[in-house]
Amino acid sequence: MKYEIKTLNGITCIFAPMHESNSITIQIGVKAGSIYETTEEAGISHFLEHMFFKGGKKWMTPKAVATAMDKIGAEFNARTGQHRTAYYIKSAPHFATQGVELLADMLIDAQFPQAELEREKGVVIQELKRYQDEPARLRDDMWRHFFFGKANYGRPIIGYEETINNFNAQALFDYKKALYTKDNLIITIAGKILDQEQLESMITELFSPLPEKKEREKPDFLRNLPLEKSDFFKKGTEQNHLIISIPGLNGLEEKKYAASVLCTILGGNMSSRLFQNIREKLGLCYSIRAGHACVKEFGYFWIRTGLDKKKFEFGVDKIHEEIDHFIKEGFSDEELGNAKNYLIGGVQMGIESSDEMADFLEHQYLTYGEIKTLDDILGKYQQVTRDDVESLFPYLHRDKRWSYHIE
Repeated sequence: MKYEIKTLNGITCIFAPMHESNSITIQIGVKAGSIYETTEEAGISHFLEHMFFKGGKKWMTPKAVATAMDKIGAEFNARTGQHRTAYYIKSAPHFATQGVELLADMLIDAQFPQAELEREKGVVIQELKRYQDEPARLRDDMWRHFFFGKANYGRPIIGYEETINNFNAQALFDYKKALYTKDNLIITIAGKILDQEQLESMITELFSPLPEKKEREKPDFLRNLPLEKSDFFKKGTEQNHLIISIPGLNGLEEKKYAASVLCTILGGNMSSRLFQNIREKLGLCYSIRAGHACVKEFGYFWIRTGLDKKKFEFGVDKIHEEIDHFIKEGFSDEELGNAKNYLIGGVQMGIESSDEMADFLEHQYLTYGEIKTLDDILGKYQQVTRDDVESLFPYLHRDKRWSYHIE
């Protein structure tokens, strides 16, 4: 895995040649996710992502943008998260220059025409309503609000119907000016790079109009995760959907790798303790998973499942029993080795394509300011010991840190 980090006219760029690839991906990642929004702006990061596809100065309409992508056979998409928004074009290698030009036009020269803005409000509100009709998505949004409260992490990324309806062109331009700056984004190019010098020259020229410095910092949030609480949301479903959440390790702690191994043994795949005993032996659920999620500032363990309403309390008790047994009896060397291999395989298979590699590199650098290579990460998993995993058992003791969200 080879990559090069360069600064071009104040913009951090990562070039990752993949000589065996048949594609190239240009991705622009911006620290402009939902946690940067005020309460009144909830959803503006996601809405702005939509509006960039409405056209710039060269490609002035949504159809012109779509046609420019389709004529080169490109995959072109974007996604908004809590920490970042990313835009990417994946194409055949000889169309890389068109990809850079198109991304520059849509991000720098966006016009936000009023008619398109009003029309897109309807589109995004329908997207919001679709999510509200999807039990898993609704469950996650409601859990986030339950676990994190009214802070930035507690709001849905898409926002609310009221805030979406209040967006106007000036608000979009102001938000773009504050965060879409040279020091707040990264351009990553991965895949078969035919002429890096040409791409560097284009980036230097086309992205020069970007403001130099961001005008908004990441807000202070989540100094302390919540203590024990329970939440029940009544909805007309056939199951009770359960999320158990426990404060865990932040993304800077080395033992986050051991946390992933622990969760894989407990509930990370089909051979895990929870899946085999709660689903396969007792038949209490269709799906049950456990994991550990973390960002730079904090992390948490989670267990998710859906249980028959009539057997819900029995099912929760059995989950508790399984966790208690796991802590008391421990795990075998085989389980430890299998979990590490499972995680290593997932990382290796997760960066096979040019778009996966671009996201892998950009996410790390944008989040942590550095990049761990594939060998670095695989080595971290390989080095996890029994003692490392067992040292995390105190997190699984039921106490006031456990939270339960049920709907």
